[in-house]
Amino acid sequence: MDARQSSVDAFLESLTSAPDFVLADPPRAGLGKTVVAQLVRLRPPRLTIVACDPATLARDLAGLMNGGYRIDGMTMIDVFPQTFHIEAIVQLKR
Repeated sequence: MDARQSSVDAFLESLTSAPDFVLADPPRAGLGKTVVAQLVRLRPPRLTIVACDPATLARDLAGLMNGGYRIDGMTMIDVFPQTFHIEAIVQLKR
């Protein structure tokens, strides 16, 4: 695939078939409803999310799980010791 400059929303909307794997590293605001809806529409078999905000991760996971995904694994990483910041890496499968 060639390199493109696009928003995530527009890029996912332009796809007509699912990639084999999606790695998402969203901002603190999370994936958002539009991206979750596009991922559910595309149905990639494997999806990994690297999230820095547990609340937005929970919101995004709820939408993905309602769309047919299940959590296959989760790892929590304390990137900034002695602060409340935690990175969560979640593997999902259809």
